[in-house]
Amino acid sequence: MKTILPFRHEEAKNSLNKIHPLIRLILPFILVIPFLVIKDFYLIFTIFLVILTFDLLFRLNIIEIVSRLKVVIPFIFLMTVFIPLYVGGTVFYNFNIGISITIYKEGLYLASLIFLRAFCSLFVFMSFFSSLTYSEFIEALTKLRIPSFFVGSLIIMLHYIPILAGSNKKILEAQEMRGKKITSYWQKLKTHAYIMGKSIIMNMERSEKLYESLKMRGFSGKITFAPKKLKATDVGLLVLFVFMIISFIFIINLESIYQGVFTLIMP
Repeated sequence: MKTILPFRHEEAKNSLNKIHPLIRLILPFILVIPFLVIKDFYLIFTIFLVILTFDLLFRLNIIEIVSRLKVVIPFIFLMTVFIPLYVGGTVFYNFNIGISITIYKEGLYLASLIFLRAFCSLFVFMSFFSSLTYSEFIEALTKLRIPSFFVGSLIIMLHYIPILAGSNKKILEAQEMRGKKITSYWQKLKTHAYIMGKSIIMNMERSEKLYESLKMRGFSGKITFAPKKLKATDVGLLVLFVFMIISFIFIINLESIYQGVFTLIMP
């Protein structure tokens, strides 16, 4: 299990470099918030297809984006798998394996909705964040006028995530060399969680010392970058996505479009 921050390397170039980092930070929120508020499968799936097409057009690494999501998919599944068993009143399916288990239609709908919302939200955020470098992400936060103490704390936290992940990997490799076999995904996940908890406590003191050393060297908490101006194309892209979302919600009847497509495919 490899933990990687969802940012591209500074030397890695892509077609989104010319778009201001602030726009790339704001866009996923504009795309995700509507389908988190509105219960509409068609809207969720449409935005997912739009972002998938967007990733292909701008040559973002979809395989890498999905590989980062596979770590959290089991957690999303565990959050939703039991909902159909106790939510609802309309029986969808009933089977007996020594005990009677009933799956309710309303619960199945709710579980599917939550799973799709969580998965598509993470996919959208990972798609845009993978186009940002670490420095561009921090620059976008400073442009939003977020308090400097919050940005500074976030920088230190992000700095230690790869360190903790590397430390965990070395500990697991040392355990395996001493004869401990971890075969299943869940055993590996449990072991990672235990080691991560101990590592976080140990590294809290390290982060405090780092912060104090920065203050002794004159760090005031304020982070500055070479100023980048928003261009007309940046604002135009933002307006385009906002108009697209408004169209999907209020103008375009997505349900009739998908029903028409299904009719053509399966007459």
